[in-house]
Amino acid sequence: MAIPGVVHAFSVDHVDISIDEMGNAAVQMNYQANHIEVGAYSLATVVMDVKNVAKERLEAVFQKTVSVQEISPSSTRFVVQDFAQVENETIISPSFEYLDAEMLFDERLKWIKDALSLDFTPKITKIQFLDGYYESFENLDAIPEIIHTLMK
Repeated sequence: MAIPGVVHAFSVDHVDISIDEMGNAAVQMNYQANHIEVGAYSLATVVMDVKNVAKERLEAVFQKTVSVQEISPSSTRFVVQDFAQVENETIISPSFEYLDAEMLFDERLKWIKDALSLDFTPKITKIQFLDGYYESFENLDAIPEIIHTLMK
């Protein structure tokens, strides 16, 4: 009797991006992980420095300095320096695309990626500015530029 291979889907539920008065972005990414994904995460932390790898990959994508505060099986928190452009009372957040899962894995860990079905496109992306204004996007892998003039 043949047992078909089980594909475990990893998906991102919610990404919150909060932009401060300097244009820095605090990013909170929340996702659900099943026991196999938690095991893969645990193995990855043994084989490599996941915070450092995430920092390198995120800096390559944003072309900005990134500090990673937390990576766990359920969330990731990081700050992107100078994420948005600030001109007087106007903040311009850049357009960007979510990473292809392939870009996140070290060559030594490609087998983990191949064992999972990974989708880094969030169900909801919320970009919030310091005056409380925000925009939300559902199931988009590319987020457009947002030009927002702060309310006084």
